[in-house]
Amino acid sequence: MKRIKILGLAVFAMFALTALGAAAAQAGTNPVWYECAKASPKGTGHHAEKNCSDAYKATGGDYNLVPGVGKGKPFKTKGGEAVLHSIDPEAKADIPVTCEQFKGGGTAVLGGFVVKASDTFSKCTALSAPCENVKKGTIETKVLAGRLGWINKPGGIVGTDLASEASPGGPLAEFKCEALGEIRTIGSVIGQNEEDVKVISKSSKLKYAPGKYIGKIVWNEKGEEYEPIVNIPEFEGGSPDILKTEVKGAITGHPSEFYPAGGLPSGQEGLAENKGEALGIYEEGTE
Repeated sequence: MKRIKILGLAVFAMFALTALGAAAAQAGTNPVWYECAKASPKGTGHHAEKNCSDAYKATGGDYNLVPGVGKGKPFKTKGGEAVLHSIDPEAKADIPVTCEQFKGGGTAVLGGFVVKASDTFSKCTALSAPCENVKKGTIETKVLAGRLGWINKPGGIVGTDLASEASPGGPLAEFKCEALGEIRTIGSVIGQNEEDVKVISKSSKLKYAPGKYIGKIVWNEKGEEYEPIVNIPEFEGGSPDILKTEVKGAITGHPSEFYPAGGLPSGQEGLAENKGEALGIYEEGTE
């Protein structure tokens, strides 16, 4: 195999990343978790439907749309194929880590946060050889945490940005691939929330769709450029914070150290389906 001097690889470190509060937004305008709670006394609420889907009324309803996370029970996550993309800047080729399925979960916290999230990926391979950190073909992420933020506030598009809970910006997952060596993914990743924005629901989806969001970047001292594949790089009003990958192995030309230092931009692709408390995502101040 031709030696790859700089290799980018990433593991689909699903539902969990970004430092808590890393997404900058003006006070009172953040997207946060809401629930449809029973009014007390009965008949003093602003909604008649138990999912608060009807129009706001002055009074007479049995329910109110309020910030909340229900009983705070964890949600469960499952998904099909998950692919981690990383472009080798020298060969201009994508070297993916592919896992056939995954499962996990986390906990929604009042104020638009997610904590204690993790995922286990099964039947994971790279270059047709297995990857693992638990057992052959199985990869577990670190415990992850993060928060909701606006991808496009005027359009009502919300995302979840997740990172290591213990060390924000640090490793999300560390594992080995037989064909590549030791791999460490760092930083954070933003997925787009679906089916729970301005809707109270027990089920929702988080979609990871990488693309050429950051354009061409210079990757060596010669000034050569390449175009990496990454996920949405930042929330509105926030700072760029993407998933990156470091590799230790002969394939990089640096067998005894993780390379490149700081990692190469990477992106994940997949769809996570979540089930848990009946919650929705609304802008702070919504009634």
